[in-house]
Order: sequence, then structure tokens, then C-alpha cells
Amino acid sequence: MHEHSLFCRYALLPEGWAENVRIRTDAEGVTVDIEKDSKASGSDQVHGFVLPGMPNLHSHGFQRLMAGLTGPSTAANDHFWSWRKTMYRLAGLLNPEQYEDCLAWVYLNMLRAGYTGCAEFHYLHHAPDGRPYANRAEMSLRVLAAARRVGMPLTLLPVLYCRSGFTSPDCAPEQRRFCHGLDDYLALLEACQSGLSGDSTQALGMAPHSLRAVPDHALKALFRSGLRPMPVHIHIAEQTGEVEQCVEHTGARPVEWLLEQMPVDASWCLVHATHLSNQERSLTASTGATIGLCPSTEADLGDGMFAMEPWLAMGGRFGLGSDSNTRVSVAEEIRLLEYEARLVSRRRNVLAQGRRSSAETLYGRAASGGARALGQATGSIEPGRRADLVELDMAHPLLDGLNPEQVLDAWVFAGSDDMIRSVWVAARPVIQSGRHPDEAILERRFRAVVREVRQR
Repeated sequence: MHEHSLFCRYALLPEGWAENVRIRTDAEGVTVDIEKDSKASGSDQVHGFVLPGMPNLHSHGFQRLMAGLTGPSTAANDHFWSWRKTMYRLAGLLNPEQYEDCLAWVYLNMLRAGYTGCAEFHYLHHAPDGRPYANRAEMSLRVLAAARRVGMPLTLLPVLYCRSGFTSPDCAPEQRRFCHGLDDYLALLEACQSGLSGDSTQALGMAPHSLRAVPDHALKALFRSGLRPMPVHIHIAEQTGEVEQCVEHTGARPVEWLLEQMPVDASWCLVHATHLSNQERSLTASTGATIGLCPSTEADLGDGMFAMEPWLAMGGRFGLGSDSNTRVSVAEEIRLLEYEARLVSRRRNVLAQGRRSSAETLYGRAASGGARALGQATGSIEPGRRADLVELDMAHPLLDGLNPEQVLDAWVFAGSDDMIRSVWVAARPVIQSGRHPDEAILERRFRAVVREVRQR
């Protein structure tokens, strides 16, 4: 990759929109210089409205295969715990080749939607019968390979899963693909680190699944093991039932326990954290930890709504995730955040800050928080950050005649992914005119996985 420059009619910089912006990058695609009020040369390809790409801080890519399978219910009271049964069945079907083909297609769809990085919360470690593969990192390496195939930057989060619940000593039979003892998990992390192969767009983190799935002694031992610094992600306080079980078992609410017992800091991402007390919210904000919000999945599962307005007022960090990938849309996740706040408060533009609209406020804050959660230097257009960029199409009819300050509102509240014209990763185009160069073959392989899985 050679040194490169991109000329943008408008670009969203940390301080706001700027006109006639030239973004210069080094050979690794890292921004080295931003020139405002520049002039286009005859050799420039002029781009329209250019944004920093959005990091996706929480994904279970294989769950895209569940689309349409969880609607009908025979349960009198359908909820998250009944939804899990369908997920477990699907998780038990995929072989390594199918897993990679599924993830490659999902990552391509993320790129088309404006995500330029993904944290894959990965727990399909073993064969369907629970036996380890000959290479303990087989499935983890498939995740990395899928991301490389489409050009998606990835933070791999191998999951530690030890038991089925607070009062269970072991995993349930349907969780046998997930489970590890601590020593085996540490060996997996080491194998995954070797699999990164020096790729600057790939990173490694760790993910104790949840307090219900990882005993407190194992969680504490994990952080005494001398691991190198890396992102830490954990599901927490997603369901009221989970909160109640944690109080019964530990005497404390999940986030309360975590903050008292573990070294939570800015390297942590607390995924969902839907049900926080005011004190938990304040203490979490003070640690610098990122809250990982997945509004479309949280709505689908009936989790509840995160109290975003007070969180922003505290200066709390957050990012967005596509989670179950039933929907893959940056704009939709942002729209849901603002609409949830409107429904609760019965006001409009609730989450806007300063002179920026709610869409622009949420986009910038989510991009920054997501980059921190992934442990990758992205999320804004400025020197020292990788040039992961998204271009909105100036020729789209809904953007015609708008000034830059109105563009994000048009995309988030009135538009869709067809507004995205181009996407770059490390200054290299991966989506052009709305398409990926390998789209046809990746779709064909994904279709084959769908047919094979649904016939079983």
C-alpha cells in the first residue's frame, strides 16, 4: 500500500464539518495530515460527505442465520431465555467452513452498512459434540480469516464460558461448544495471538461471557494470570432476571459487584448494561469504561432501554453493536437510541449536545467509544488514526440541497444504507458504488450455508 490522499467535498472532523478537505495517509493507511480549504487537483477523485467509519463493538456473526426463525412461539411467555433455545440449536450445527463463510458474508454486510471494524464476541470454540479441534484455535482462526476475506478490521474476543448459571458447576449439554477451563482458555488466547500474524487491522481481546457463566474465582484468576493489556468485554445486567439472580447469589447487583471486585477501567466494555442503578451509572462513568449498546437486538429480545440521557450528561462513553445481526444498520441503531429517549421523555432531539443534532452527537460519541472498545486507533478523522471512512452519496435525492449539518439527520432518520456510496479501510476502498468486489461469490457461499443448516 502506497501513501495516498483523499479529497473530500465535506468531511466530519472532531470539531465539526469542514469543506474541501484533503486527508493524507501513510503507507499503512494511517492519517498523517488533514488540510482544510484545500483545492482539488486534476488527478483527484472528489468524494462527497465523508464520515469516520463506525466501529461495531459487539457481534455474534453466526446469529444472522436465525433471521425469521424466532418469530413463532409456542411459549405462553416468550422472552430472552426461550430465544436462547433456538440460538443453541443453531450454534450446534455449524462446521468450521460454514462458520467462516457465514461470517464473511455478515462482515461484508457490515461494511456496506457503514461499519468499519468489528469486535466478534466469539464462543463457538469446539466441535458440535464438545470435543476440541486438533488446533484449539480452529474456529477463532476462521473468524480472523473471514474478516481478512472482505477487508473488515477485527478485534477477536474469544469468550470464557465455564458454567450454565450462578448455581451450576458446569455447562449444560447445549453449551458444550462454548466451555473452557481457565488453563485451556489462556492457551486459546496464546494461540489466537499467534494467529494475528502482525496484521495491523486485527487485534485480540478477551471476553469473560458474564457473571452467571464465569465463577468469581475464575474471573479473578484470569486477571492474576499476567495477561498483556488488551480490551475486556463482558455481558452484564442485560436482563432483569440476571440482575435478580446475581443479587441472590452474590448479594450485589451485577455492575455493583464488578466494580467492587474487578479492575474495571477504560479498557473494559460492559455490553448492554441495560439495568443500572443511579449509583452504578455514576461509578461506571468514572472508570472510563465503555457501555456497549445494541438497540435493535435489545428491542428484539425485550431487554429494556438503557438510560442514555443521564449517561451522556455524566460524560459516559458508549459504542454500538449489531449483536445478533438480525438487523445490520448503523443508522438504525442510532435512530433507535434517540427514539427510545423520545418515547421516555416525550420530547424531541433529546440526545443532542451543544449545537450538534442528536444524530451528529450520537454518531461521533459512538464512533469514539467503539474505537476504544475495539482497542484500535479509529473512530475519527485526525492524524494518528487509521483512515477508515464512509462516504454518503451527495447525489442521493434525500441529500440533495442539504448543508453538511443536516446530512446525518437525513441518513439516520429518513434514509437507509443505499445512501452509502463508498467505504475505505486504511485508506483502501472496500465498498465502491455500494458494492464489494467479491460480493457475488461470498453471497453464493452464504446461501449454501443457509440451505445446509436449514435442512438439518
